[in-house]
Amino acid sequence: MTRFITALLALLPSTALLARTASVELDSDAAGTIDWAAEVLKGGATSIVLLAVGFIGIVFFIERLIVVRAGNFMPSDLERKLRKHAVGGDFAAIADACRQSRSVLATIGTYIATHTHIPFEILSFGVTDTISRTVARQHQRTYPLAVVATISPLLGLLGTIIGMIESFQKVALMGDTGDASVLADSIGKALITTALGLIIAIPSLAGYHFFKSRINSFGIRLEESVDVLMAPWLNPEATQSETAASESTEEATESPVQ
Repeated sequence: MTRFITALLALLPSTALLARTASVELDSDAAGTIDWAAEVLKGGATSIVLLAVGFIGIVFFIERLIVVRAGNFMPSDLERKLRKHAVGGDFAAIADACRQSRSVLATIGTYIATHTHIPFEILSFGVTDTISRTVARQHQRTYPLAVVATISPLLGLLGTIIGMIESFQKVALMGDTGDASVLADSIGKALITTALGLIIAIPSLAGYHFFKSRINSFGIRLEESVDVLMAPWLNPEATQSETAASESTEEATESPVQ
């Protein structure tokens, strides 16, 4: 019995040590969990402004996703129809096909089909100007994403500076008796605005360059399609020969039936 009590007393310190270690681990796990929503709200007015800017960026991003599509610039079915009619020089069919679409290519095709009476130089200038204005207008509507990407880090940095000023004011008021946890909490609250600003800025900047590149690509494709539409002015002999060949082919296919 005496030996059992002695062994039990010997185990008590190790048991207490294990219990203390377990409690420290639980405390560290509890301290490691971060409520990000609460941390963002700690940023105060700067965080609210950043959230508003981020919402504006999301709205413009969704609008760009809806507008900057191939169907709004040059639908593939309309492009095939215009190429087919342009080879035959059938501008009436080109105008009819363009009336069924509201794309940029339809606008250009209608302009070409309804201005066949003007000289080639003036027509080419008008088409080029239409494409340039369309691309510039789409770039201008994409620019708000660049503005969001530019001001978000600056607002985050401003919030961090304000938070650091408040932190140092707390240290000055508390003096040597100040608690380090108070300073750490203030610094963490200050840094959250910088993190929030970068979270908003990075996708906004990526979206701006993505849509800008996509608009430029559509502009190049529009110019290539316009070259096909204006083939009757550029190569009138080839267009006439192709038209005659197609007519002879149609007559050859119709003659056995007659």
